[in-house]
Amino acid sequence: MTKFLALIVTLAIASTGYSQTVGFTYDASGNRIARFQVKEVKQSVADTTLLPEFKPTNEVELLSEVTVYPNPVKQNLHLDITRLGDATATAHLCDISGRPVLSFANLTAANILGVESLAPGTYILRVECKGERRVWKIVISE
Repeated sequence: MTKFLALIVTLAIASTGYSQTVGFTYDASGNRIARFQVKEVKQSVADTTLLPEFKPTNEVELLSEVTVYPNPVKQNLHLDITRLGDATATAHLCDISGRPVLSFANLTAANILGVESLAPGTYILRVECKGERRVWKIVISE
């Protein structure tokens, strides 16, 4: 006997001005087997205060082109930041619970981060520069 689990999700589509409720059906193993539209609701004037206002900007995102390799890594993790220019960035490698285990300051366009002292497992790499932040899942292998 197969058990089904239905999940109802409401998607707010700001650009079109309405929301759509979508349902998903899952089998006993957790695999999605069906997607269906439950109903369509028009957005009221009161709902517009809940949606964030999109404002285009001319500012270049410094961390928009970052390459992290190899992943999984054994000893040296390469971190290349294409648009960094003269700015410097910082990086924190955290364990899966969010505790920092390694920190790297004054990162430039091309960096090699030594991770050989860490135990094999999954870590989170957080790179920050001028208020901008990017996050990657890093696997350290034996």
